[in-house]
Amino acid sequence: MSSIASNRSIDGPMAKTISAKMERSFPRMTHFAMFNDSYKHAGHHGIADVEKTGETHFRLEIVSDEFSGVPLPQRHRMVYQLLQEEMSAAGGGVHALQLITRTVEEQKRREKK
Repeated sequence: MSSIASNRSIDGPMAKTISAKMERSFPRMTHFAMFNDSYKHAGHHGIADVEKTGETHFRLEIVSDEFSGVPLPQRHRMVYQLLQEEMSAAGGGVHALQLITRTVEEQKRREKK
């Protein structure tokens, strides 16, 4: 079991579900990182009932050539559609999701800076 507080952990059931869906849906993914930012929002209105799970706010970084030729808003819609069930789960779903979606080439250019 992780020694990280549950509201920072990426070992919980929601985080594992998100990871599995990303891996299945983006088979050409070359980079995936997940950050649980729930601790930054503890006590905020609207998520008080789900604080105990600590899985309400995530940041995802996805690098995959599945995004080639796809405009940024459509990339985000692709991910939101995959996680629709997790984001609409009553009383315990993902409340907020930040996304970084890049192609492999975009990532290489960024790393050169």
